[in-house]
Amino acid sequence: MKAYTDIEQSKKLAEILPLKSADMDYIPIINIDGEYSVEVNEWDNEHIIDEGWIPCWSLAALISVLPLFIEFKGNKYYLRFMKDYVEYANDEISITGRCLHTIGNDNLVDACVEMILKLKENNLL
Repeated sequence: MKAYTDIEQSKKLAEILPLKSADMDYIPIINIDGEYSVEVNEWDNEHIIDEGWIPCWSLAALISVLPLFIEFKGNKYYLRFMKDYVEYANDEISITGRCLHTIGNDNLVDACVEMILKLKENNLL
């Protein structure tokens, strides 16, 4: 199970989320395989992304930045989590089929990242 954002997701999120919302970071230490190491550290905003420090979000941190509900297309939609997707739905979803949801994800971390990007794109975050 994926527990935190990968480097590419982290870079995208760092552009739109407050850095204080990150609860981990990628450190600029490259191992033998040429990959970054990840450490669970409190993000203190003193690290600079240009210096190689990249904020990283755990599933819990991602969930905490998602709003409980959104106003979308004139209706109030509430946050729901399923095994591999996230959606904002209301009681009329079975009738109207309207909701904001993620699709095609293997895990909730990817689904949350996709939803955060959708919310930002729709000016809902």
